[in-house]
Amino acid sequence: MRLIDADAEIKKIEEEIQRAEEIKEQWKLRGIPDNSLYDIDKKIRQLERNITDCKIEIRILKNYTTAYDPDKVIEELKDSTVEFELFGTCSDYVEINHAIEIIKRGGGTDKDEK
Repeated sequence: MRLIDADAEIKKIEEEIQRAEEIKEQWKLRGIPDNSLYDIDKKIRQLERNITDCKIEIRILKNYTTAYDPDKVIEELKDSTVEFELFGTCSDYVEINHAIEIIKRGGGTDKDEK
């Protein structure tokens, strides 16, 4: 299973919508040299379809069920750590704050990030 950062994807899509809106407005105001009005209208319609598709993608991403909830994992780790400390059942452990940071960044290391 591969998890995605839906919020980052939504942000990228929103940026694409913004760029498309800006280009659409430029074409409406000035047109494009060496293009007929029909060509410009066709390109504007393509941009509008792209914007609509992007908005649909955002709605789909927002409706996906969350597969990984870092806050719930952190809460469980804190609860488990208390149990381990109370009963001394764990000889090898990861310091809780370090474990929380690992979980928040998805288990990767800083050098793995781009």
